[in-house]
Amino acid sequence: MQKLTLSDGRQLAFELYGDPEGTPVIFNHGFSDSRLIRNPDESLTKSLGVRVVAADQPGVGGSSPQKKRQMVDWGPDMRELADSLGWDKFAVAGHSGGSPHALAIAYHMPQRVTKIVLASPVSPLSDPGMSRLLINKDLKLIAKLHHLHLLIKWASRLSAKQALKDMPTFVETTAQEDPSDADTFLRDVAQREMFEASFTAGMAQGGEGIYEMIMALWDWGFEPEDVHQVVDLFYGDADDILDTRMPLHLAERLPNCTTHVWPGAGHYGFVDRQRWTEFLGAVAGQV
Repeated sequence: MQKLTLSDGRQLAFELYGDPEGTPVIFNHGFSDSRLIRNPDESLTKSLGVRVVAADQPGVGGSSPQKKRQMVDWGPDMRELADSLGWDKFAVAGHSGGSPHALAIAYHMPQRVTKIVLASPVSPLSDPGMSRLLINKDLKLIAKLHHLHLLIKWASRLSAKQALKDMPTFVETTAQEDPSDADTFLRDVAQREMFEASFTAGMAQGGEGIYEMIMALWDWGFEPEDVHQVVDLFYGDADDILDTRMPLHLAERLPNCTTHVWPGAGHYGFVDRQRWTEFLGAVAGQV
């Protein structure tokens, strides 16, 4: 893990992986996840010809919290990160709740972001009917109660505390509650350990990052129509967390978006070997 001190004094934790000479890509993790989520085979990512930087979002892993943040605030943070790496132009990628983070970067730096790739993306939850497209029972409850900020913060803290007591069991339970992703979570030792490490970092600050993302998913601070770069949007048709109508709704709002369906894939299926290849391979050579 590396750290960058941002201009306002906050710490930003990040990691670099993949081909050192490859196409620069800023990857954005989703809800409850962290900079550590990826296909665990480092040689696979390197073979795709991409150089990935993945940062912990505020309140996640080693990154400082950012109270009352909007999604749009992520753009300036990533500008500072890209500048520190010497990246003039780069692609962005995002999964689930990380997708609007990727779009925020593109919105903030339209001349520097060359391509956008999204997997199982979340639409603005303030759009009519979107919160009803959350399938996961915990997310459904959050949608009903999201105006009760203190209650959501307490629930996030409690959820993180319980998960951190026994992370292997948490991953097992998550797999049982999310059948479409069960094989992905438990595919092999390396992939299972990756999820355990990612969720551990995602909840390391007592659920602060979870709470902050929940709030930001409603208030993006920009519109999808304002993002004009080419977008490749992937989603699994067996997703047990988001109704497939949600990514399709976002695709309709993005001016230059092509959708791709992964038959039989769940919400986290993007980390499986073939889909990881398609996902990150979509940005190779774009800069």
